[in-house]
Amino acid sequence: MRMWMVDPKKMCRRHLLGEHVETHMFLGTLKRGIRIGGYIDKNLFEPLSLSTRHDELAKEMVRRGYNHRSEIDCDEVSHLLQYLNDIELHTRVDKERSFDDLISRCPDCAER
Repeated sequence: MRMWMVDPKKMCRRHLLGEHVETHMFLGTLKRGIRIGGYIDKNLFEPLSLSTRHDELAKEMVRRGYNHRSEIDCDEVSHLLQYLNDIELHTRVDKERSFDDLISRCPDCAER
């Protein structure tokens, strides 16, 4: 699981839909009380952006004509993030590094 935090317009279908699913997977992980520190340590998860990132991805999905029927409740996310310490909570994904990683892995994203 990871949050690319790349402009959704620059993502291919596979990565756009994949990251959308992974936002829901992160939410499920938080609901089960499973620690997410490893994702944070590896620069793969930005806790405070979970809801807004989901919405950005969903907006791009709809713009492309894909179906989207899975909302995320911001209040629920806020409640679930309470157990994180301040450093974990405010961790940010290195967007430039993430973009470079994405386009090196995916020729379709690189083309967009």
